[in-house]
Amino acid sequence: METKDKQPLISIIVPVYNVKNYLEKCLQSVCGQTYRNLEIILIDDGSSDGSGELCDLFARRDGRIKVVHQANAGQSAARNRGLDMAQGEYLGFVDSDDWIEPDMYEFLYRLLRENEADISICSHYIETATKTRVKHASGRFSCFSCEEAVRTLVKDKRIRNYMWDKLYKRQLFDGVYFPENRVFEDIAISYRIFYRTRKVVMQDSPKYHYLKREGSTTQGKWYNYEKEYLLFQTVCEQVKFVQEKGIWDKAAYCVHKRGIHLVDHLMMLPPSASIDAIIEDVLAKMREFGHVSWPQLGITYLWKRRMIYGHLNSYRRIYRLVRRFFKSKRYKFQTL
Repeated sequence: METKDKQPLISIIVPVYNVKNYLEKCLQSVCGQTYRNLEIILIDDGSSDGSGELCDLFARRDGRIKVVHQANAGQSAARNRGLDMAQGEYLGFVDSDDWIEPDMYEFLYRLLRENEADISICSHYIETATKTRVKHASGRFSCFSCEEAVRTLVKDKRIRNYMWDKLYKRQLFDGVYFPENRVFEDIAISYRIFYRTRKVVMQDSPKYHYLKREGSTTQGKWYNYEKEYLLFQTVCEQVKFVQEKGIWDKAAYCVHKRGIHLVDHLMMLPPSASIDAIIEDVLAKMREFGHVSWPQLGITYLWKRRMIYGHLNSYRRIYRLVRRFFKSKRYKFQTL
């Protein structure tokens, strides 16, 4: 391992908003990295629970930490503020309620440098109040060209649309910012960053601990159809981009599957003008992206699509009947 004087600077951006009960563990894990040449940028986004004061306390202890306090503007605005401040040759992102393994950035830097890549990726743990899960821990190594990486990202299975399990060359973000005042900003920006790469490398070694907790921006007890509709729209933008760039002409199946998934959830809500308008738009966008054959969709989705296109009211009755016996483990719905 290089000495600190020879290590290139890595800027780590941490947006902070009302996470005092989790923040200390997060910051201890970042400050305790075996890779020492870090610039740790904490953006206190208008916290009211003492999180900002805790940021200042850590800054007094560790000279690598820079703290900015700003009025609440959302996670995207906080990350963008961090991007404007970052001086590092490389960039990393950590969410303030998560934590990382001590060697995460040493691991990612070595993976990136030894393979002359633009982005390196590790796998992650999923933490809840009662258990820890990990999907990919085999140590498997993968190398992707630009187009391979973008296709894999759009599939969102092996390479996920997260910012925090990766190390990036800073130049990939030149002129690129997170869209503000919207959710799923990771998905909205990731494919544009990946399109600028030459090579992306990944190793299935878990180094990041992602905490699923109630009250976070992505987790919720009750179903939020507006949020899922925004996710669908973001996926449409992503797929349209890769098709226009000629990267993957079969990406339309992602729009169809995401659209059918959204319509399924909308079937559980009381009919209304706003729900009907969303369904109409979803079906229009699915048709706009063209026909997708059964080998990509599968028999179940193919049947669902046919019913939704031509027999929506019948499909609603059938779907709601089925859901009475197989209740959603993820959401609670305001049903009829």
